[in-house]
Amino acid sequence: MGTDNLHHKDKKRSARSLERQRAKRRPYDRVLIVCEGAKTEPGYFEELKSILRLATANITICGKECNSDPLSIVNFALEKYHKDNDYDRVYCIFDKDRHTTYQMALDKIEQCKNAKRRSIPVYPANSVPCFEFWLLLHFKYTSQYFQSAGHRSICDQVIRELKNFIPHYAKGHEKILAEIAKSRQLAFEEVIDYAIRNGQQLEQQQNRQYSDNPSTRLHQLVAYLRDLNKAF
Repeated sequence: MGTDNLHHKDKKRSARSLERQRAKRRPYDRVLIVCEGAKTEPGYFEELKSILRLATANITICGKECNSDPLSIVNFALEKYHKDNDYDRVYCIFDKDRHTTYQMALDKIEQCKNAKRRSIPVYPANSVPCFEFWLLLHFKYTSQYFQSAGHRSICDQVIRELKNFIPHYAKGHEKILAEIAKSRQLAFEEVIDYAIRNGQQLEQQQNRQYSDNPSTRLHQLVAYLRDLNKAF
């Protein structure tokens, strides 16, 4: 009897919590963002969410809960969506780097989007070679080809380039957007718009050349978030 009462109370608390969360939602899309990294990527998007004044009830960001390979990121995102399919869009953030499941992750996303029975609104926000290339686009436009050299991995080479602008950069760097804006002496919005334009230009160029090194789809996600609540 006592156990039944506790179970009933737990269900009521959960229902009240869900009602409160829904009440706090704003009248724009609800978005799930699942990141490969535990700190750098989630930290960037948490900071961006704050800058853009997006409601926490609308934007869910996951990082440390997932494994770090691309296919695990996609699987985690799909599992979370199946438990709560109230999300309007699901974005999977992962790098190519040296991951063996990179193409499998892209293929699975494509299959889910084009499923005949029920498509899932899941999108890749992948970068080649790595997330730091997207950060580099906040400082300059580049289509420089990256490759490993000696003991340095391909991602190390990108970070080495990024350190020309942020000398003390390291994985897990906190408040990176604030650091970039301060370094460039620009407003947050100007820095974000600049990176988006660079990403769009690179996408057009690499599509013409059938190349993915370097490339990123993160500008698509950031532009979508930037414009999300402008109508409200």
